[in-house]
Amino acid sequence: MKKSILLAGLFLAAALVSCNKPEVVTPKGDGLLNFVVKIPEDPAEYSATKKGPYAPDEVIIVQIPSSYENPVDITALEAYASFDNDCYADPAVPSIIDFTEPYVINVVLADGSTQTNTIKIEFVYPRIRVEKLWTKDNNALQCQYTHWLNLAVDDKYVYVLDAIQNLGDKIKVLDRLTGDTVKEINTPTSYIAQVHVDAAGRLVATRYNMYGAGFRLYIYDPSSDSWEGPVIDYLTDETTGRILPTDLGERASLVGDLKSGKAYVYATAPNSSSYYCWEFNDGVPSKEPVITRYAGVKEDWSKCMVKRVSTEPNANLYFGYTKYTGVEETCYAGFDMVTPEMDVYSINSANYGPRVLNYQPFSVNGENWLALAYQCAYTRWSGSRLAIFDVNNLDNWTMLPEDEGYMFNFRLYNSEDWGGTNYEQNAGMAVYTDSDAAYIYVSSSAKGGDPVEDNSRAGVTCYKMVYAK
Repeated sequence: MKKSILLAGLFLAAALVSCNKPEVVTPKGDGLLNFVVKIPEDPAEYSATKKGPYAPDEVIIVQIPSSYENPVDITALEAYASFDNDCYADPAVPSIIDFTEPYVINVVLADGSTQTNTIKIEFVYPRIRVEKLWTKDNNALQCQYTHWLNLAVDDKYVYVLDAIQNLGDKIKVLDRLTGDTVKEINTPTSYIAQVHVDAAGRLVATRYNMYGAGFRLYIYDPSSDSWEGPVIDYLTDETTGRILPTDLGERASLVGDLKSGKAYVYATAPNSSSYYCWEFNDGVPSKEPVITRYAGVKEDWSKCMVKRVSTEPNANLYFGYTKYTGVEETCYAGFDMVTPEMDVYSINSANYGPRVLNYQPFSVNGENWLALAYQCAYTRWSGSRLAIFDVNNLDNWTMLPEDEGYMFNFRLYNSEDWGGTNYEQNAGMAVYTDSDAAYIYVSSSAKGGDPVEDNSRAGVTCYKMVYAK
C-alpha cells in the first residue's frame, strides 16, 4: 500500500514538472555576417568596411580601390555573402552583380523572420588626382619636325624645340596654361638638342656633338632677343688629346642658377656608360667636366638621362637609361637613384616598361614625386605613357604592380597611351610647381610613313597633379 502511494506521488510530481516546462524559442541568429566582392580576373577580394551582424535596413559599404583616369567597372562584380547558422538570403546572392545601383539583399533569419540590407560600392582613390588640361597636336603647333619636340617651362611659357640635327632653327613659345602659341625664338646655332630653364627662369639651349659640332651651352637674353655664349664650349682638341664621344649632349640636364651661386650641367652620349658634369660658380663653368663612369650599368646604354635633384652637396643623382638592341629579349631599361654615400635604389622595370624616354623629379608640399615617360614595349612604334610615382618611402621602390596598395603607395598615376613611332627614343618633359599643384608637360613623338598620322600623334600635353580633397 505504501509502495503504491509512493509511485502515485512520483507520477504526480513528474506531471507537475512537465506542465511547468518553458516553451522552446528558436534563436534568430546574427543573420548576415559579411559581404565580399571581387573584380573578375583580379585575385584581390574586398570585404565590407564594417563587420556584421547588421541592423535591419543598415547600409553596408564595400570599398574598392580605383584610379580617377580608369575607374573600375562595377557592372559585373563577383560577389558572395557569409551568414550565421541557419540564416540565408532569399533570393540567393547572384555570383555576378551589377552595382551601378545599390544591391538590396533580403536576409532570412533562423527563426523565419526577415530583414533587408543595402550593399553599396564606394571607390577609394589615390591621394592625388591628375587631369589633362590641354593637348596641342602638331596640326595646332605647326612644328617642322614631329620626332623630337624637347621641352622647357617657366612661370609663363612652355618652350618647344622645333629643330633636329642641322635642320630647323625655331623654339615655339606656348602659353603655359592654354597651350596657345605666343611667338617663336630663333635657336642660337644648329645641332641644338635640348632646351632648359635654369633656377632664375632663364631659357637655355644645349648643342650636342654631332659631326664634331661639340657640346655647347647658350643662355637667352629676352631684352635683346639674342643668345649669350657659348658659355660652355667643349670641343674635340687633338692638341690636348681631348676626344668627345659622338653625340655627347644628346641628353643633357641642368640644375641651379647659371649666373649666381652653384649650378650643375650634366651631359651623356649614346652607347656609353659615362656622364659629364660641369660645375658653375657665380656664372663661371669649370674648364673641364668631371667624367664619371656609372657603375650601375653592366654595359653601355643606348640612351641615358642624368639629373641632379638640387645644388645641395648631398643631393641625389637620378639615372634613367635604355638599352635597345632590336631584339626583344635583350632590350631593357633602368631607373636608379644614387645617394652621395653611393647607395643605389632602383625601380623595377615592370613599373615602366623596356624604354625610359624621360623623367623629372619634383617636390610638392614638401613631398618628393617622380614623373616618368616610358614606352610600353620594346618596339619603336609602341605606345608611350606618363607615370607618376610617390618616391618618399624608399621601401616602396621595390613594389610591383601586383602588390597590395601599389596604386596608393607607389605608382599613383598611369596615363593612357599616346604618341607614335619613336625612333629617337625621346620625349620632352618639364614640370612647373605652383603651391600644392604640379603642371607636367610631356611631348609625344611620331615619325612614321604617314604625315597626317604623325601630325595627329605628335604634340604637347599638359597634365595637372593636385592633392585629392
